[in-house]
Amino acid sequence: MRDILGDLQGRADQLKEQISAENARFEGLLRQLKTKRDSSLEHLRAQRRLANKLLEFTAWHDNLRAELAARIAAAEATETLIRKSLGTGG
Repeated sequence: MRDILGDLQGRADQLKEQISAENARFEGLLRQLKTKRDSSLEHLRAQRRLANKLLEFTAWHDNLRAELAARIAAAEATETLIRKSLGTGG
């Protein structure tokens, strides 16, 4: 009976060691995956920041074009009025 108990205890200890080793291996793999994920997320965040800047620039550019078009139209209308008032008409 003692031989069986000692054998079972030895097997249990061996299984504990194997489980501990696999757990450590699992934790290491988990750390690697988290590091890789964090790196990928940072890359995506950087791309998002660049895309947002591009969208801001595009909106600014569109507003500038609209403002310039409005001012050119106003200048042309003013020029036309001045020519009419001077009688040149052209």
